[in-house]
Amino acid sequence: MLLFTREDERYLQMAGEILSDQAEAILDIWYDHMVANDYLAHYFTRDGQPDADYLNTLRPRFGNWIRQLCQRPYNTHWSQYEQAIAQRYQQQSPSATEMADVPVVFLRYLVTFIYPVTNAIRPFLAKDGHRQEEVDKMHQAWFKAVSLSVILWTYPDPAAQEIC
Repeated sequence: MLLFTREDERYLQMAGEILSDQAEAILDIWYDHMVANDYLAHYFTRDGQPDADYLNTLRPRFGNWIRQLCQRPYNTHWSQYEQAIAQRYQQQSPSATEMADVPVVFLRYLVTFIYPVTNAIRPFLAKDGHRQEEVDKMHQAWFKAVSLSVILWTYPDPAAQEIC
């Protein structure tokens, strides 16, 4: 699976030690990217404007995902956690407080978000005084973990009879 190794897992744990305390600043960068790109902003707007209330309800989930991505052991429990995220959006319709009129997020949009989610992390990893080689390895481990998450989120759900 994307050549994800025990070394990657170790470097991802290191990244988690750095990123956990910076989740809010990371989310600010991600949110700026989302609302600056129409194809992504569509999923986070209401009446043509960014829906701040909705975006704020997602912050704890996204922050938790950053921590879980780095700190969970990469085993069956990790893949079940990621599949639970996918099922939340594939099988459940959003609640009335969420964006009920938003369509399924297609694979092409999730895939295009891998790069900005990965790229935004590098400066945070470099802040902690690690050697460049360690920053590079943490960054590569993050990229692989994000990619694995997207793969699991977009895996076809036979119960829903659609590919997300």
